[in-house]
Amino acid sequence: MIPVLDLVQVSSLPDAERELGQLARRYPVIRTRQADGVEAWTVLDAALTRRLLGDSRLSNDLHTHAPSAAQTPDGPIVLFEQDNPDHARYRRLVSAAFASRTVRRLEPRLVDIARGILDRLPAEGTVDLIEGFANPFPLEVICELLGVPLADREVFHTRVRNMDSPSAPVREAAKDAFAAYCTNLVEAKRARPTDDLLSELVTAELDDGSSLTREELVGFGSVLLFAGHVTTAYVIASALLELLTREDQLAGLRADPSLAAGTVEEALRYRGSLLSTTNRVALTDVEAGGVVIREGELVRFLLSAANRDPAVREDPHAFDISRPTSAHLGFGHGPHFCLGQQLARQEIKVALNEVLARFPVLELAVAPEQLSWRSSDFLRGLAELPVRYRA
Repeated sequence: MIPVLDLVQVSSLPDAERELGQLARRYPVIRTRQADGVEAWTVLDAALTRRLLGDSRLSNDLHTHAPSAAQTPDGPIVLFEQDNPDHARYRRLVSAAFASRTVRRLEPRLVDIARGILDRLPAEGTVDLIEGFANPFPLEVICELLGVPLADREVFHTRVRNMDSPSAPVREAAKDAFAAYCTNLVEAKRARPTDDLLSELVTAELDDGSSLTREELVGFGSVLLFAGHVTTAYVIASALLELLTREDQLAGLRADPSLAAGTVEEALRYRGSLLSTTNRVALTDVEAGGVVIREGELVRFLLSAANRDPAVREDPHAFDISRPTSAHLGFGHGPHFCLGQQLARQEIKVALNEVLARFPVLELAVAPEQLSWRSSDFLRGLAELPVRYRA
């Protein structure tokens, strides 16, 4: 009998990836229950994940094909909710913007941003490294990408923090305020473009000479916040956790910073921030992994399980920064593969290098088993990372 897994419960387990990887050896496809109680077919097998993430019979456009399951029925359609040709049209512009001189020039700024945030910490003490560094670092990078004026950044940071509030009214108010701010920011860039990614998109033209709509540009701001903030913060935190609980690998990286790139890839593979993809919907009956997914049924992919598939790499449950770099699914796969993956890699690499360089003494302030993981049906991340440190 095919099991039904509660994703929210799984996400809070200390070693969820190992359990999912073992489950995947028995069931390439299972059923999962999401936070809203909706069930979906869910793919665990790595080879099947790669194949189906590129299968046009599975649509990302739930608004059209499964409106009752759409994530944001009243909001703008965003990039990861589109199918071709709209997705390809939008993606070409965003891809070109991420490859532009504007974004390339940002990479050296990452070190300055990271050091500026670390400068705010006392020379020694105890801190939650997520709130003290891992969260504000990628958020400040997003401010640079969107061209948020310096005078607005404290308010911008506060609104983003409030979007994760335990209070539903506070969350909803923060989301509305964020959308309103992005709308005003888009209009400001139209009137006076500046040297940032959002201005690149505001002034870019499609093949037919048209431009992205205001709704599409505001949607881009939302996607950038979702895809570039907490996801990056969670990987930074989990990578540091794995290093702090493995003295030999931490010492190896300190002695040889060239291992940082491999450390980033292993962190993304071993415990990436995406537990699962968002939903797709079957446009026709699809046979996969011994089951038939019926037209109209929801499908998602447990990337955390696929990245621990022993058919892809030897000893998948070992964290090894010297492991030869090999393909993983930390950024997804297929037409919706993460456009900002190169910048994200650079951010994580800079974060690890700067934290370790700043703090020659760095250790967990609690036993690893005391750490807790956030509950979510698609993200995987630590709730906090308390550390003792000395500069």
